[in-house]
Amino acid sequence: MYCEIARNLDDAAVATIRDVEQDLGLTVVAFSCRSLDPAREKRLQAAMAELGPVLQAAPASLDDRQLSRLRDAEDGLGLSLIAVG
Repeated sequence: MYCEIARNLDDAAVATIRDVEQDLGLTVVAFSCRSLDPAREKRLQAAMAELGPVLQAAPASLDDRQLSRLRDAEDGLGLSLIAVG
């Protein structure tokens, strides 16, 4: 699976993500993901390893209501959303 920061979001998608952020009181990062065949996956992993360290942010701990809100937005947008604290 290959995921990258979602780009070229339309105004409605940005508004939805901002609404979720306000509702949760957290920053939300949107990712666009797709599956790759195994050979491409290995080549991608090798190329990424050459890029250096990965910047990391700790995911936020969410209660059931917050997690449900995030999942509903993911389903509506077709994106993977990560809340960070």
